[in-house]
Amino acid sequence: MIAALPALAASHAVLSPLRPLAPQQITMALDQKANAMFDTVDARDKRPDFITSLETRDKLTAAFLVHGVVVSGLNVIGLYDRYEYVAIGMAGFIGLTSAAVGWYELCAGITEDDDRPGFAHERAIMLYTTSYLAGVMWLSLRFSPLYPASLVPLDNLLCAVSILVYLYGLVSPAATLVCLREQLTPTEVLRMKGMVVSGLVGSVFLLETTALLLHEADWWGHVTARYPAQSVLEPSVTVFAAYAVEAGVFIHRLARRGVVTFADAVPFYGKVLLPLLTLLPMACLFAYRHDEVSFWEFLFLDWE
Repeated sequence: MIAALPALAASHAVLSPLRPLAPQQITMALDQKANAMFDTVDARDKRPDFITSLETRDKLTAAFLVHGVVVSGLNVIGLYDRYEYVAIGMAGFIGLTSAAVGWYELCAGITEDDDRPGFAHERAIMLYTTSYLAGVMWLSLRFSPLYPASLVPLDNLLCAVSILVYLYGLVSPAATLVCLREQLTPTEVLRMKGMVVSGLVGSVFLLETTALLLHEADWWGHVTARYPAQSVLEPSVTVFAAYAVEAGVFIHRLARRGVVTFADAVPFYGKVLLPLLTLLPMACLFAYRHDEVSFWEFLFLDWE
């Protein structure tokens, strides 16, 4: 529930469009590294076709985002029958599959390498976003009725790894901006500012994950006994965050290939995708189930 609040700040932070900040580009930059550094606002060549430009990970991400639109619709109309299967289970399957492909591409060297500093390094961004996707998908399933009891003993390990991922996404882009700013192009500076916001939003799950780590194993059972709809709310909020991050990464990859410009994609993300996939369904879910959920108290249950 508490993860909903920073999304409002994120939606405001991404609305300012990027400008053509690089040396003038006479032709379409085929170098994805150059596109990420300088954008393709002034490119004159025909842009790559959207469909044919999609790679394996992109197709999984696209399927994940289409599912996000469906889940958003379910929340808008208040349809929660078999929600744990249709929404959470399916999101977990697609999301974890996409994360597995992302890790494979990183390990196999398929993800393009470059020499950009700090978090502007493409492989650093992909490592974080892939690991973040896996982390929030696990957390969503952990808070749902679908999670097998046999995996509960792994809570401490998985919580610790997830916390490290959230902290990395929070600290690394900020450190890159502060310590390596002179090595960044203006476009990269703006991209890093966006990643700082993304890291702030993602780090909200430090609260739920830390509570799961510090409480006894039966804490979540006590939470859902007192707040019945918490088993719908918490998995949904984490899934909504995953949709938001994956939408941003999807746009990032398309802009690197010159399919779209960062200048056009960033406002579209803030004005259309973020509200559709996160703010709208969260608001509807809260409206329908507000009497059955906790805003903050569930974090401290059993410590009272």
